[in-house]
Amino acid sequence: MNQDHEAPVGSTVAEVDGVDSGIRSSVDGRRVVKDVLVVLVAFLVAAVVAGALWPQLIDPVIVERAEQGVLTDEVALGDRFDNVGWYALLAGAFGLLLGVVLAASRRAHEVVTLLAVLLGACLAAWLSAQVGTWLGPDDPNQVLQDAKVGATAEDRVLLDTDVAYLVWPISAMVGSVVVLWSQAGRRQGNAPS
Repeated sequence: MNQDHEAPVGSTVAEVDGVDSGIRSSVDGRRVVKDVLVVLVAFLVAAVVAGALWPQLIDPVIVERAEQGVLTDEVALGDRFDNVGWYALLAGAFGLLLGVVLAASRRAHEVVTLLAVLLGACLAAWLSAQVGTWLGPDDPNQVLQDAKVGATAEDRVLLDTDVAYLVWPISAMVGSVVVLWSQAGRRQGNAPS
């Protein structure tokens, strides 16, 4: 390194012969914390919205009171897929959108942002399912407990498979990685030869 162009002590970007090398020696901790909080809050808000939409979009599964208890017929069992399908669609759309937007806009530290997106998406997966179940119909076993045989009620909005919880983080990671790769490619394309 040329003695005339030494970087000052405490500088965040090293310069060699007047050219920015892009090597960061420190990161602004406040910006990183702010980015993490923005990412987490964005996912929590999206989870509440998705959870509120979910029970409104599905066709309710109808259960019937029988002598043996509460029963679901074969057609209604097929409708349970509707619960998982709508949850996965909402989770995929919100996760992908937030992954793209947050990775593109929160740039304090890319690795921390990516980890925050993953954590936020995992929290959103759990929270949206809880909100959807809470806002959906009550437990039919309780609703039909004292009902006559033949009475019907809507079943709870539930996920029948744990795999559906993976849609939030997978779609968010896909969106984030696409943004980060495309920006890395642009930076490399603009690098001096």
